[in-house]
Amino acid sequence: MTLSWQHLHSKTDLLGEPFMAHTFRHAGAANDVDTTLIEYAKQSAGKRAILYLHGYTDYFFQKPLALHFDQLGLRFFAIDMQGYGRSIRPNSLPNWCETLDHYFDDIDIALAELYRRGVEEVVILAHSTGGLIASSFLAARQQPDQVSDALPRIKGLILNSPFLALPFPPKVLKRLSWPIRIVVSLLPFHSLHAKKISLYAKTLHTVFGGEWDYRLDWKPAHGFPLSFHWLKQIILKQRALQHTRIDLPTLMCHSAITTKEALGIEDIRKGDGVLNVDSMKLAAQRTFSDLTCASIEGGYHDLFLSPQPVRANYLAAIDQWLLDQSFSADH
Repeated sequence: MTLSWQHLHSKTDLLGEPFMAHTFRHAGAANDVDTTLIEYAKQSAGKRAILYLHGYTDYFFQKPLALHFDQLGLRFFAIDMQGYGRSIRPNSLPNWCETLDHYFDDIDIALAELYRRGVEEVVILAHSTGGLIASSFLAARQQPDQVSDALPRIKGLILNSPFLALPFPPKVLKRLSWPIRIVVSLLPFHSLHAKKISLYAKTLHTVFGGEWDYRLDWKPAHGFPLSFHWLKQIILKQRALQHTRIDLPTLMCHSAITTKEALGIEDIRKGDGVLNVDSMKLAAQRTFSDLTCASIEGGYHDLFLSPQPVRANYLAAIDQWLLDQSFSADH
């Protein structure tokens, strides 16, 4: 591994003890960038861990998720990737990247640090855009010259509503994919700015009557401006994955239905209000050769942010899959 980084500091995380935030600095495309590794430090001796990757306009705040895996006896870590959440810095645009490959550095740093802390085996759990990034990372690391002995063995991948396809039904997507690619290529410096708060955001945050209290400067209800350059990078990675086969055992969890076109809060709460479930499933079936799918009735786009008992059903699907993979606490 040629990537080098500097450990800046470790301190109690904003989620409170026993969460720790470890900050690392490394060379970015234009200047130095930071990566933050969040550790649930209660479990310290185990050799197996879950590594969580967030989605777009997102960061790690789901404290109960870490508690769940701790109760299974698994260590838990999460990454706030460069330009996201705890890793946002004033010298760069939030959520900006030249290419999604840059986030491979965040994952490499996290894996190396997990190995240094005694983790020998890891399952990656990734949401939405994090799912696309994790899948692309794993596709690249299937090449022998991209594998290092000083990293934990990646034993599996869990996808939470991954952004494997643009948010259109399959037939529409087939017609629109090339026109969209042409437009975003011709206008690389253009960005879309949301004029109002998304209905999906209104289902989540306590300020709008939701269940979750997260930082709206790091996960704004309007979203960050949607860069056409960023969208082009998404399309390129989605297209590349359609010509790749990943053999790693993979669980994809998704909502039972798409509610992206819903006009009201109650309707959007019945399913995935961000991506198209059918296109997601088709894309996953083309890429993953050892794929298990779990349909979560009533699940939100981020399935863990769904209300109980939907959230419990999502976790139960993960627990069963981990059991099937013999990925349990090591004693």
